[in-house]
Parts: sequence; C-alpha cells; structure tokens
Amino acid sequence: MGKLKIGFIGCGSISYGHLYQIKKIEDVEITGVFDPKKENVNKFLSEAGEGKIFTSEEELIKNVDAVIICSPHTSHFPQIKTALENGVDVLVEKPAVVNYEEAIKLRKLIEKTGRKVVVGYQKHYMELPLSVKKIIQEGKIGKILFLSGFLSQNWIEGITKSGRIWRFDPKFSGKGQLTDSGSHFISMLFWITSLTPEKVGAFIEFFDKKVDINSSFTVKFKEGALGSFGILGIDPSFRESLMIWGEKGLIKLSLFGENSYIHYNGEKEPKKISVSKPTIISPVDDLIKCIRENKEPETDISVIEKVALLSDKIYESFNKEKIVNC
Repeated sequence: MGKLKIGFIGCGSISYGHLYQIKKIEDVEITGVFDPKKENVNKFLSEAGEGKIFTSEEELIKNVDAVIICSPHTSHFPQIKTALENGVDVLVEKPAVVNYEEAIKLRKLIEKTGRKVVVGYQKHYMELPLSVKKIIQEGKIGKILFLSGFLSQNWIEGITKSGRIWRFDPKFSGKGQLTDSGSHFISMLFWITSLTPEKVGAFIEFFDKKVDINSSFTVKFKEGALGSFGILGIDPSFRESLMIWGEKGLIKLSLFGENSYIHYNGEKEPKKISVSKPTIISPVDDLIKCIRENKEPETDISVIEKVALLSDKIYESFNKEKIVNC
C-alpha cells in the first residue's frame, strides 16, 4: 500500500490537533485542503508543509483516501455523506450529526458503503475512561443503578474571545453547549456504560442566546438505571465529573481537577483506578488503523445515535414542559 492521501475540510483551530497526529504517522500525506476562508488555508498549509488548495469539498474528496472534517456542525452530515458515497473514509469532529434523523441516515450510509466513520471523541482513547469502561464491562460494580455528572466550562466567554461565534447560531451549530463540549460528556457516558435512554425530563437556560448554554436533565434508561446530569456553559475554568453507582460499589471518573476512584461495597476507603496504556491513542490513529487493518472505529455508530437522540429529547422535553419518551 502506498501513502495514504488525507484531505481536510475546514482548517480552523481544531484541525491542528489532527494535523500534528498525522505528522507522527509514516506513509501518510496531506494531499489537500478546502476552507472558504483563505487565511485559514494559508496558515494551515504553512504548518502542514504540504498539500494543495481545492476549490470545493467535492473536488477534494475525489482526490483522497480519507477526509478529516473540521467544519461547523450543521455541515458535518452532508460532507460525510459526500465522502462515503465516493468511497472515502472519514474522521469528523464532534458532533458527527446535529439530530437523530441525521444519525439514522448515517447508519444506513455506513452499512451501504462499508466505509469507516471515526468521531473526534478524544476521551475514548484516554487511559482513565478506557479503564472505567473495562471495569463496567467486566461487571466489577455489578448492574448500574444510578449515574450523576456534569461538564462545565467558561463557554460563552471562550467562544466570544476566540471569534468562533458561529457556535451561537443554530444555523451553523445545530444546538449550543449541549452538543458542543457537552457532546464529549454524553458520548463518554454511553460509550462507557452501553446504556440506552428511555425517558427524559429537562430544563434549559439560554442567557439571551439562540442556543442552549446550561442544561439540566434527568434520564431513565431502558436497562433500569436512573441518571441526573448537567451541561454548563458558565464556569471560571473547566470541570467534568461522572459518578456511576452499581450493585457492588461506585466509580468516580474525573479528567479535570478532581480525583477518580472506585469504592466497593464493604470497603472503608475508595481505591485508585488501575490504568493501562491504550493501543489506539487518538482519533487520527483510529482512522489510519481502520483503513490499514480494516478494523471498526472505537466509537460505534450506536453511540452517535444515542448522543443525537438524547440531545433531541432534552430540547423536546424543555419545549413541551414534560417528560418525554425516547
């Protein structure tokens, strides 16, 4: 196999993390890029050191083996669709889709074309979340009974200062903090536990924006567990925590600023969670191995579907002012 030809759709700040990962992998080249903003393209290609400027995403897609999509959220699904239908594998930034209808269409496209779609959920490649997922799968805390957690950051100020204010416009973002940074938390929840939402009750605060800033939601899962969660766009910094209570004990998972542990029933003190090195270290690494080894992405399409479904139902519950079925 010759060099893999990779293209970028969207050359904003989020694209550089993927670029730096590609530079670490042998026999991969940046074939080209497409971004309507000339300044983004010039800066990116200067850093990449290679690549051609394409005048449309369609032209780019027809000249590569895989494409990395870093465009505004509502552009994701149409661009994924074009890539898959042209036999091109995809790494797409989160959220992969902006609603459940798109998620269902995406599953059908993947099944029809046989191509790979990797989503940029970095936490799915980190030691601690991977270790917690394994603990759950091995049944060490038993059946999950209850979950609680949150993600919070200074989202309003961060977006405003960065100039990426398209995130405040649902025409480009789809939704707000819930499906922006919040998508990382919700996807991790489903990826770790494999739970399925059944009923949802929610409240949303907009703070005079067109998209959600803070959301609070309670979920009943089909497997019997209950959960209470918050996604916040107000915080002096960044915080995130997920607690999972099972029949045999509980797990606290925190990646930012707090300790993580497992506490078994009958034991006085919690224990540090043992971690092991991941075999796949990033979404880019996942994409390349999916292509070269014909493996499946680390994040299954079912997780993408559940993230989109829950996000839609949070809005539906808020708008209807009642608990809704999933």
